[in-house]
Amino acid sequence: MSAAAEHRDFNRVFRLLDANGDGVITRPEVEAALEVLGRAISTRDRAGLLELVDGHGRLTRDAFVGWMAQRQDIDVMADLREVFQLIDADGSGKLSVDEFTQIISCLDTPLGADAVAALIRSADQNGDGEIDFDEFIRTQVSTSALRVSVVALRTLKKTLLQYRQVAESSSVVLVEIDSELGAGRRGQAGGPAALRDAALQKQSALMRADNGVLSRDSLRVQTANWAQGAGYRHRHAKYIDKLHRVLGDTRDLVADALRAGQFPIVLGGDHSTAAGTIAGIKTAFPHRRLGVVWIDAHADIHSPHTTPSGNMHGMPVAIATATDNLAERINDVDADALDLWARCKALGLAHGANVSLDDLVYVAVRDTEKAEDHLIETHTIMNLTTDTVRALGAEAVARRCLDRLEGVDLIYVTFDVDSMDATICMGTGTPSPHGIFLEEARLLNETLVRDPRVCCWEICEINPLLDVVNTTVENSLAVYQAVVDTVMRRKPNGRPPEIRKQPTRNNADGTTA
Repeated sequence: MSAAAEHRDFNRVFRLLDANGDGVITRPEVEAALEVLGRAISTRDRAGLLELVDGHGRLTRDAFVGWMAQRQDIDVMADLREVFQLIDADGSGKLSVDEFTQIISCLDTPLGADAVAALIRSADQNGDGEIDFDEFIRTQVSTSALRVSVVALRTLKKTLLQYRQVAESSSVVLVEIDSELGAGRRGQAGGPAALRDAALQKQSALMRADNGVLSRDSLRVQTANWAQGAGYRHRHAKYIDKLHRVLGDTRDLVADALRAGQFPIVLGGDHSTAAGTIAGIKTAFPHRRLGVVWIDAHADIHSPHTTPSGNMHGMPVAIATATDNLAERINDVDADALDLWARCKALGLAHGANVSLDDLVYVAVRDTEKAEDHLIETHTIMNLTTDTVRALGAEAVARRCLDRLEGVDLIYVTFDVDSMDATICMGTGTPSPHGIFLEEARLLNETLVRDPRVCCWEICEINPLLDVVNTTVENSLAVYQAVVDTVMRRKPNGRPPEIRKQPTRNNADGTTA
């Protein structure tokens, strides 16, 4: 990563912390910055930043940027060593030239494949056809054309760590949904297939067919991201025709995992795919009452009738609850879009909603619009705000969620990283201020998934193209790892407890369910 690019990123961090834009941050703001920048900051670095505050209690931009450049946790050498060790699954201390070529080509280098291959061959100084760690490091000197970006390097590390952690249990399964069709800007689908293929090939000793990454085919869930370039046909439900297919495939993957007795950890490109996840739970367990804990800055309960943008990532709750909200209608929706909308709502249960609005709990929702406010107020949907999290603590808020959903059989928890404060969540298409902090997010999700009724957890909206020094990727990984560890501790080998038998219910027509 060049010094100019690095300083540009650090300046962006400073501007986020400099609330009034006067070019300095006060000591209280510095202390807040240390909180939101994450727990990875060392004691020495924390003390070093506070020492830079002048006698007037202020910290200048230049001093802050200089401190960021010297932080211990931004240690490219350490990241390189960790990635090398994660890829080197057999512990030989070496990678083949072909393997290393695949990896370097996924790390944001501007060189073409032939140039990368030639430079790596030259790095193989002893000519044995393999790259050891010392040779690897020599490719990353300041004058090398093979230097990789910090963002790309840490994204690869995150992917490898996710795979390795899931590989430790036969009952926790990672379901990857790479669609960004529901997002307003490109980037959420992020990780290229080549990167993941390389990670899986080298980790074959750790990954088993029944517990690794579920893949429908080389396109996984047929994400159809190419549709972004082709434009959209439906103004009030952008890409709904392609997204309907993605939601259907998501439903099938999640349902298959649950029927096999596995706990799905879903990595969604944006929150629109949560509607497919919920449909999958109801497909697997159609007669069980499902509750939802929706941790997000946004309510995501618009419909094509009420949306001001047409972006589908603002509609998954409406799809899951079969909510049109016609009382707040502002759009004249075309017949084809309405037909696709109806088909999306029917992906789980053919008739009726997959989730009742009575069984929905919001956490940290703070950026809503009039039509959404109408539904929240009319249906008395619980929203535990960031202020509530601060006042009661994350664990107490999690217990409130579970108490609210006391009558449900199953619970789905979905965590949009934009629920976190914008200063630590810059790698998302829709960052919002006054969100929860990292430790609050970790404790909240960890406490929720301890409940044996929680049958699926999802994390979404990580966009490394928008990140600053990859803080969102690092912070979201901390939450992910805590959740997976907790689920695996719920029962030996991570197998979720059996779901209690659903009592017989009478339908409105007198038949039994």
